[in-house]
Amino acid sequence: MTDVRTADVRTDDTAAETQREPDFSSSYTGSLPILLRALASSVLMTSYQSSRVLVVRSDGDRIDTDLKVFPRPMGLAVRPDRLVLGIWAQVLDYRRNDAALEVGVGDPLRDACFMPRASHVSGMINIHDIAWGRGGLWAVNSMFSCLCTFGPDASFVPRWQPHFISELVPEDRCHLNGLAMRDELPAYVTTFCRSDRANAWREGGAFDGTLMDVAENRIVVGDLCMPHSPRWHRGEVYFCESGRGLVRAWNPDTGTCRTVVELPGFTRGLAFAGPLMFVGLSQARVSRIMQPPPIAEHETESGLRVIDLDTGEVVAGLRFEGDVAQIYDVALLPGSRYPEIVEWDDERVGNVYRF
Repeated sequence: MTDVRTADVRTDDTAAETQREPDFSSSYTGSLPILLRALASSVLMTSYQSSRVLVVRSDGDRIDTDLKVFPRPMGLAVRPDRLVLGIWAQVLDYRRNDAALEVGVGDPLRDACFMPRASHVSGMINIHDIAWGRGGLWAVNSMFSCLCTFGPDASFVPRWQPHFISELVPEDRCHLNGLAMRDELPAYVTTFCRSDRANAWREGGAFDGTLMDVAENRIVVGDLCMPHSPRWHRGEVYFCESGRGLVRAWNPDTGTCRTVVELPGFTRGLAFAGPLMFVGLSQARVSRIMQPPPIAEHETESGLRVIDLDTGEVVAGLRFEGDVAQIYDVALLPGSRYPEIVEWDDERVGNVYRF
């Protein structure tokens, strides 16, 4: 990245998690605050490894990263007045309530406030991507290898499973992880493999991940290396082939798959604003996968890249310099350049009302 600047960092975490304070420092291109100002938006990212939701916001000249503590934050579903977050064993529902900005002392630049409204206890289903659609909130239930919705009388309601999954048991058989919606219905998903055995994807080596058509319950692209984050955009399914550091696009009309961009990281998390594509990057990590993915042979970083799909150029970016090594999801929050997300232990949860 060129024209690199250092971001301001804010955190409400007062207790040191280790013997030293975590390092959440980052740098960014000078184009990023200008871009977010033009979009009248901010960027939300989840980092399960850091137990943080990262709110990337701008006053038009500088980037501020506001850090909020959550246990294992994963998928995000965002609207201008609402956001839903999947965490360890729960789904958290936030609503915009700007009246809370008038309570207490806070940053005067704040232009939106999201307050906790509800929580659903799902159990540890290893929730990944989430999205709104017909039937409410849809989620990737990786533990049970299915797509599900939620209701008040159950941990989750199973709605779909890959054709090669024979039973719903908590064994994470194929590492179903990504979900793309189209016309308010689940349209495409990604898996790490096509196995029907407990945790078979952790055996590694084969890299036989898939992009699947949900309605037809069939594999449309195979032999992928750790795919994530499918998204329907401009007539194609964009997705991350994370283990190779790629973003790819599959055209359902032609059946062809092309590489959109190659980036210096484990690509995961996609969001779009017209011709702009926001891509999350993670460092290649040592894990229980027996064979490391090809991207591990290269120097990798964690952060964000913004790609102009019309030109293929990287137009903005942010890089985490310290302890934030893993990004899971990326979402664009429209209508707010400088939002605040109120944590559940904030005193305003007890004294700000809505009726």
